[in-house]
Amino acid sequence: MQIMDFVAGLWPELAIITNGSNLTDLDEVEKIAKNIESTSLINKNVMVAVSLVTAEVKELKIQILELKAKIKEAKYVP
Repeated sequence: MQIMDFVAGLWPELAIITNGSNLTDLDEVEKIAKNIESTSLINKNVMVAVSLVTAEVKELKIQILELKAKIKEAKYVP
């Protein structure tokens, strides 16, 4: 009954994975749930980092285009 109570209190995503494993050892269920939760947090952190890098790359592309336009203007001054 402890395992069922523990699984029932998990996030739905964790409950599905741990419940689908048909585990009979509460320690093993807790270990799996903690591993999945850690992986989820790592994935969220990676997504935030990727978003920040993507925004920075977009800003750099804008700066490059602006500089190219300035160079073009400087070349064609009569």
